[in-house]
Amino acid sequence: MECQVCGNHYDNAFTVTLADESFVFDCFECAIHALAPTCAHCGCKIIGHGVEHEAEVFCCEHCARQMSGDGDRAFGDDGEQFEDDLGALDSDHPSAAPDATHRRS
Repeated sequence: MECQVCGNHYDNAFTVTLADESFVFDCFECAIHALAPTCAHCGCKIIGHGVEHEAEVFCCEHCARQMSGDGDRAFGDDGEQFEDDLGALDSDHPSAAPDATHRRS
């Protein structure tokens, strides 16, 4: 079978069906590239639950807050606001540098 993204011919390719449409991929990387939603703020592919707010999808609460303009307010999966610590949320962002508590010895 031929991957619809990279064109690789692979005997162990797999099919994903989404909304009655089928797609053939040779790896998860190609499936993610084709089907995963994109963060409305930073543009990365969202692998996992993400955060939804006002009909937009974000990779994390940090990006949702940046687009919402709410500063120290964060949004849950259901769109409801909740208070949280900015430092903890910022450290969860994929582009954040690890601090001393996350380094391995």
